[in-house]
Amino acid sequence: MAKRKNPPRRKLWRRVVVGLGVLVLLVLAGAVYTLYREISTDLPPVDTLLGHRLPTATRVYADDGSLLAEFFVEKRYVTPISQIPPLVRAAFIAAEDANFYRHRGIDLLGVVRAAVANLVAGKIIQGGSTITQQVVKSMLLSPEKSYERKLKEMILALRLERQLTKEEILYLYLNLIYLGNGAYGVAAAAQIYFDKALEDLTLAEAALLAGLPKAPSRYSPIKHLRRAKARQSYVLRQMAKERMISWSQAQEAYREPLHFAPRGGQSPRVAPYYVEHVRSLLEERYGETAPYQLGLQVYTALNPALQEQAERALREGLSEVSKSRGNPGRIRHLSRSEAERFLAAARGRSSTLKEKQVYEGLVTGWGTEGLEVAVGSARATLPFGDNTRGLSVGDLIAVVPVGRREGKYTVALDDSPEVEGALVSLDLVSGRVNALVGGYDFNRSQFNRATQARRQPGSAFKPIVYAAALDRGYTPATVILDEPISFRGPGRGQWWTPHNYENRFFGPTTLRDALTFSRNVVTVKIANGIGISYLNRYMTNFGLKAPSGKNLATALGSSEVSLLELARAYAVFATQGKLLEPIFITRITDNQGNLLFEQKPIFAQVIPAETAYMITNMLKDVIERGTGRRAKALGRPAAGKTGTTNDMHDAWFLGYTPELLAGVWVGYDSKRSLGPEQTGGRVATPIWLKYMQAALGDKPVSDFPIPAGITFATIDRKSGRRASAFDGDVILECFRRGTEPAAPSRAPGPADETEGQDELERAIRRLRRGSYSEDWGGRRPSAPTRANAERAYLPSRY
Repeated sequence: MAKRKNPPRRKLWRRVVVGLGVLVLLVLAGAVYTLYREISTDLPPVDTLLGHRLPTATRVYADDGSLLAEFFVEKRYVTPISQIPPLVRAAFIAAEDANFYRHRGIDLLGVVRAAVANLVAGKIIQGGSTITQQVVKSMLLSPEKSYERKLKEMILALRLERQLTKEEILYLYLNLIYLGNGAYGVAAAAQIYFDKALEDLTLAEAALLAGLPKAPSRYSPIKHLRRAKARQSYVLRQMAKERMISWSQAQEAYREPLHFAPRGGQSPRVAPYYVEHVRSLLEERYGETAPYQLGLQVYTALNPALQEQAERALREGLSEVSKSRGNPGRIRHLSRSEAERFLAAARGRSSTLKEKQVYEGLVTGWGTEGLEVAVGSARATLPFGDNTRGLSVGDLIAVVPVGRREGKYTVALDDSPEVEGALVSLDLVSGRVNALVGGYDFNRSQFNRATQARRQPGSAFKPIVYAAALDRGYTPATVILDEPISFRGPGRGQWWTPHNYENRFFGPTTLRDALTFSRNVVTVKIANGIGISYLNRYMTNFGLKAPSGKNLATALGSSEVSLLELARAYAVFATQGKLLEPIFITRITDNQGNLLFEQKPIFAQVIPAETAYMITNMLKDVIERGTGRRAKALGRPAAGKTGTTNDMHDAWFLGYTPELLAGVWVGYDSKRSLGPEQTGGRVATPIWLKYMQAALGDKPVSDFPIPAGITFATIDRKSGRRASAFDGDVILECFRRGTEPAAPSRAPGPADETEGQDELERAIRRLRRGSYSEDWGGRRPSAPTRANAERAYLPSRY
């Protein structure tokens, strides 16, 4: 029987169906291709990931290797994949992408599973993203949840898998992910949550961290420990299911107690002024954003033990200064109208006070237990005590809430002083700044008074004037007449008359005594004698900026300097004439340990060693018998100089031993007097002494080395002339070899004993006759001036 052929109509229909199918496929392919082109045209290039540098925290260390501080926008410690323990890697892979090593960037089963879950929920609740997709999303795409973004993510994940190895992708992921509490990457999370390095994490701790990427805030062990434990259990089960660990290990890890770092593992802020200065140095060297992104390891010269002593000495010293000025908590007394305005303004403020925060309060009356104080719109009681004596109604005071009972606050006077200060310490062998304090409290004021504040040094500048004189032919035994003197001012008819602190004159004075007792008139006469232009140029040897004008007041410290600059200048005397470069940062490495910068000690000879030694020898006398004699209690050879400016606005003391130099400044941030008699010797020297006693402790005692060009000769203390060791008031003076006074050609007689007095009498006779030097401008001073000068001379010394 012949085979029946298909009817022509059926063949036609089949061809139509096939044609339509092909057409649909072509349309679909075109649509997919069009969609792909539409989506992929604006995709970022995957190549950018190859050279991408993750923002990494910079860590700052003290000289003993302890961590001082960290700078970061995202707290991250980039760690090579080889240094991330396999246990940590396994935990994150099990939790986030069990098929990581088996797919090519996209896990199709995971996508299907997520799609079904989303359809059932009616919204996007799962992403089905692989680790590769998460890297792409974090680094190249926005975090929005949409199907378009998902398609972009998948395309880029496929491309990334062709560019990078699995290990490189895992490295990016483990250093990139946010794990809550400010931690970016696994290394930062280990430190913040457990205060541990990655290699020290246990299985239980690794599993807990691996559970965080899904929702760091929701599963935070700090805030939601029960949820975190549930997530940890899931990770451990996944690890056992994937045969990364055994089931018994998973159960044991789940039962292991967890010990979290206090306050999330945040390191306490140590030496804040020092650290802030280091941060500014890093910005100068690498750019403003560098400290927060480059992951530098910065090693500093800071000595934690000396820093602690410096902070304690300054705080205690400033508190003593504040107490000497009366009640530290009293700001001022308000008039009745001022008090009414204060209370009216306070009514709109909050009635809730925070403990340990300083508030201004107004004393409004007396209660049974203490003073009634209005603080904002709250009412408080200041209990009676020694510190409330002298307070009265209307006084504006600084208070700190210390408790609350029955809706009423109890407050205490804020005893933190208004007066400020700074201290800087330099190692004279290496040039390292081993301690620095820029103020009483960094939380109160971040202004660094050791490096940023520029104040007049007053008499603390005088050693530079005397060094300039020694290099101009003067010697420590040169005698200058301390007498009334005036200098023509810049304006017509203007005159400037320097005065000594004691408001008296002392007649013939050696350079040694003039520096020891800080005689202003002699210092100005020296500056005038050597030339102010020469002095201005000489200043630059010490790293100081010369003033623009020619003003003799420069000799008395009218040019503003920072404490660090002045300490560096004094180090020239301490190091036999060498100018050092203060070292804050000793070396810098990147996060791989590669050396980027290293600072070696830098010393440059700027003045003769003999000059430096003579000044040091004279400054030893300042401590032994002069304005800095409070520092004598140090009990070892030391040199130093006090400084006090007009109206007691600034008090200084800079002193040094052969191995250590420290400088102290005390004053108010505003131009305000420290009070009567609050000189550098009274205010700043005790702070220096307290610090140096603690810093030097029982270290071996040494004296300053004597340069080869120095010789000694016995001279009369008052006249500066060569004398016999058997004469009366004699000292062994130091000289540059060849400049010492000649030995007397005859035995001393009675005439020599009265020569100094005769010179003074002759000066006074000239004053009475009206014979004045050109320093007076050829004009006779007024009668009161002559009378005052005579009274200043004769009764004081003769």
